[in-house]
Amino acid sequence: MSPVPHISASASGPSPALRAVRHAFADGAGLPAHRLDGLPACVERSWQRSLAAGLRPGDAPEYDTAEKATDAARSALWRCARDEVEQLWSAFGGDRWIVFCADREGLILYARRHLAERDSVLAPIEAGRRLREGHVGTTAPACALHEGTEIVVAGGQHYLDAFSDVFCLAVPVHGVDGSVAGVLDITGTGQRDAGLMHEHFRLAALRIEQQLFARLRHCHLLRLQLDPRLMDGPLAGVIAVEDDGTVRAISRPARRMLDLPLNVPLPDLHLQRLFAGALPAQRRRLMQPARQPLRIAKADGSHVWLQHVRAPMDKPLPDGEVSLKPPSGAKTQIQPPVSWREQSLDVVEQAWHLHEGNVAAMARQLGLSRTTVYARLRALRQRGALSVP
Repeated sequence: MSPVPHISASASGPSPALRAVRHAFADGAGLPAHRLDGLPACVERSWQRSLAAGLRPGDAPEYDTAEKATDAARSALWRCARDEVEQLWSAFGGDRWIVFCADREGLILYARRHLAERDSVLAPIEAGRRLREGHVGTTAPACALHEGTEIVVAGGQHYLDAFSDVFCLAVPVHGVDGSVAGVLDITGTGQRDAGLMHEHFRLAALRIEQQLFARLRHCHLLRLQLDPRLMDGPLAGVIAVEDDGTVRAISRPARRMLDLPLNVPLPDLHLQRLFAGALPAQRRRLMQPARQPLRIAKADGSHVWLQHVRAPMDKPLPDGEVSLKPPSGAKTQIQPPVSWREQSLDVVEQAWHLHEGNVAAMARQLGLSRTTVYARLRALRQRGALSVP
């Protein structure tokens, strides 16, 4: 994700130089050969799209009123985002500020604002209106939706002069397929610390993404984390798995932890192949509820922590918030963590296959005597894991 610059929201207006460049650009002069200080590349591209749509900096913004019909994806995003918008409003709202969530088409699904707000620019930004880049020009939500990146757009960075005193920060929300499903935004004309707001909005977007995964009914849900202390937080990744082990969806944080590409469709994956470094006893427990997460080795020698958190759901989802945690009082069979003895036998089994039954080589690798290795092999034979003499 691209870092958001640490600046303060300000109502001081655009610099004369930036305004002159923007108006000259709209008149056909093009952009300077060297990028202007503080003007992100994605904002330049938004200026170009705004110009191609026929907008002029002096135009007034126009807001569509969307149709009332809703689809399932839009409804799910609304349900998952409303509590986060409320929390963000509680932290950063006030006079001359609006916090909202919009879908991938720019339709504002849920918004919080001061009831007495009458600013001619901010007042039309409300639930049910649509923010189209071709109608309102360059804004943070338009850039975030189009580019899939976190962005601050302030003052004269906006394409329309009407937004010259406006600051907005937007963070994309990704759906279960990895594409941009919507955006969280704060827009206003007061003073705010953009760096601080960015962290809160980013974590809120991650929580919404986890909630979207939690609404997948007919699959197992697993949490993934590099640090087990953060397993229950918004930084944890989520993996959705079918009963047969086929991976249905992987959240973007989980893709990054597993070194999977972010912006392409998910390849055909099976849970056993995805965690090929798991010990045999761990592989048997990947889709079983457990008190503690499994520490699984990766090919590069590092580790991830994986925990099964929910089995497929047969009942319809409630209207309110859903969770990645099993419901209270649920009768789930909790499997005990892998014992030290099982882990020891799994290591010996791996060494057996690696050295093709060469006991001397196994003993050297494991740092054990041959007598101990033979004892472990007998234990493996008794449980039917190996056919050894």
